[in-house]
Amino acid sequence: MKFGLRVAMIVVLMSAVTVMATGQQKTEKPANPVHLELTAEVAATTEEGYPAALRVTVKNVGNMAVDMSMPVLGCLPQGGHLFIHLEWWPDDPNNHSSRGWGEGCGEGDMPSLTNRIRDEGIRLRPGEYITSCENIRKRIGELKPGTVEYWVEFVPPNATKRDLAELQQAGYIIPTEKIETVHQTFAVQ
Repeated sequence: MKFGLRVAMIVVLMSAVTVMATGQQKTEKPANPVHLELTAEVAATTEEGYPAALRVTVKNVGNMAVDMSMPVLGCLPQGGHLFIHLEWWPDDPNNHSSRGWGEGCGEGDMPSLTNRIRDEGIRLRPGEYITSCENIRKRIGELKPGTVEYWVEFVPPNATKRDLAELQQAGYIIPTEKIETVHQTFAVQ
């Protein structure tokens, strides 16, 4: 009888721990209602046939309007921008270096996120998109034979819970998730 009571107590305790653990998992971040698609394609080539410019498109593939900053290449300290990633791997097995390019920026005094979206933002309704052409020629100009991998990433604005509540109260829904294109490669001869 004592053995059966112990087993029953263990089962009850394990059930209680399972219920508590399950309850803790429900505090996940709510799903973002924004659904954007990011694509990049070669828009122009160099004399050697390497990509010189990329056509980058951000499209609203969701079912609600999305408010956002213009997706521009480079640095916006508060986010809402595009990064073009390029990585090179040499063909020469004796050259053990790889090369990548990056961008950085500093923090500055800026208006609130709500004011930036209101004054400078765009609204993409379902099915709408925005396209920009970005020059990458300078980045690949001096490469030695090898493979270049490239992709584009959209970094959403840095938004606190307070920012998001203020935006929602003002009638704006912004992207909060990073998105990136598929990784593509080309060979440098």
